Amino acid sequence: MPNPTRHTTMSSSKRKNTEGPKVGLDYAKADVEAGVEGPFLAVFPGVTPPKTTPFNVYTPDVEDSKTKKKRRIIEADTGKVEFVGQNFGENARQGFCRYVIAIRDKVTDKVTFKDAPVIAVNRTIKSLKNAKLHASSSRDQYFQAKNTLGEAFGTKKIKQQIKSVERNAVNVSTLDSVAGILQDSISARTSALPSKAEIKAKADEDRPIPPYDLEATKVEDIYKLDTLITPAEYQLIPVKSLLEKGSQAISALPFQGSTYVNDAITAALSVSKKDRHRIRLFMYISYLMAFRTVPDKKLDDNETLKRVMGDVPSLILENFYDRFTETPQGGDKKRHTFTPKSKDKLLCWILAIALTLENFNMDAAVMTRDLSLKQTKINELYKSLGCKISEPSASQKAQSGLEGEEAKRLKRAILTVPLAFPLPKRGPRAK
Repeated sequence: MPNPTRHTTMSSSKRKNTEGPKVGLDYAKADVEAGVEGPFLAVFPGVTPPKTTPFNVYTPDVEDSKTKKKRRIIEADTGKVEFVGQNFGENARQGFCRYVIAIRDKVTDKVTFKDAPVIAVNRTIKSLKNAKLHASSSRDQYFQAKNTLGEAFGTKKIKQQIKSVERNAVNVSTLDSVAGILQDSISARTSALPSKAEIKAKADEDRPIPPYDLEATKVEDIYKLDTLITPAEYQLIPVKSLLEKGSQAISALPFQGSTYVNDAITAALSVSKKDRHRIRLFMYISYLMAFRTVPDKKLDDNETLKRVMGDVPSLILENFYDRFTETPQGGDKKRHTFTPKSKDKLLCWILAIALTLENFNMDAAVMTRDLSLKQTKINELYKSLGCKISEPSASQKAQSGLEGEEAKRLKRAILTVPLAFPLPKRGPRAK
């Protein structure tokens, strides 16, 4: 059993030994000002030299500045391996820490701190130092001897191959004189490339959409009705003849295959006070849908046009040709045709008028069957107009009467201010 008295005595003795004068701390400013080198913290990746290996310290010739004065190179040679390191340049060890080494003087019991720069040391095997150069030289000698044999004893085909290789060989030294010219030429051409903002502005101008006001603060001012339907066209829409048809009003439309237009006109006619403004707009959409079905090769055939369009006012028809068809250049006679861009423009015109009728928030799928297009194409056209495709509200889902997966697929096309178009695509997605 341990003696408690002895234990207490040892503890007291130990406590007395630790007591005494405090250790003095100092920073080796005098050594720095006197130019005394070292110490250094060296990092050796891979092979470490023997501890007895002496290292030499060199100071590169640099301009007088505080940072450049601290640059050092250390070097050692073991006979077979060379070790070289430096605390500046590409091979310098990067870090944000500053290291110091504490040196304690046993006589004065003073601790001195000295800066210790970190240097990454690289090794080079002396016997392999020029191996790459020798290998390259040997390879050149081999090909030169091979070409000499080929020219002396080779077939005609081999001789042609040797001459072709010699003609196409690039002399790197001759490129030095033109390197600056090439660089200037590249800089001049790249400086002429359009900026991202310019690319977007150009893409916005080329959109197949109706005239728009990018600075509009109200959604109804983005696509004004007068730009979609001119006042003269609006007045010529024969709404009276449609009202006179009563229950047979749909038969007066040139395009009777639109569920959206037919249901809307039927609902507008079922009330006592007829909303002639809405009926005019729906009739105009029907004209656009009918004009879209005219075969491209029959656009200038009056009989086909009469059969498809019916009694559409001539001014409206002329405006359709001006807006939605192109005239090929160089032809002997005037001929109209649909282009992919003009077809998209016609579709955007239909959707823009429909958005106006639906208070700029409508079911994105309502036109899919009427226009015989996929939902992805319809969504793309809505986005071209500046619409956002989003989920409908809970009340809108309830009003649709759909449930399950069908309700999940419901999307709304919503036009808001400020008007924003999607960014132009940068090309196909990388695989």
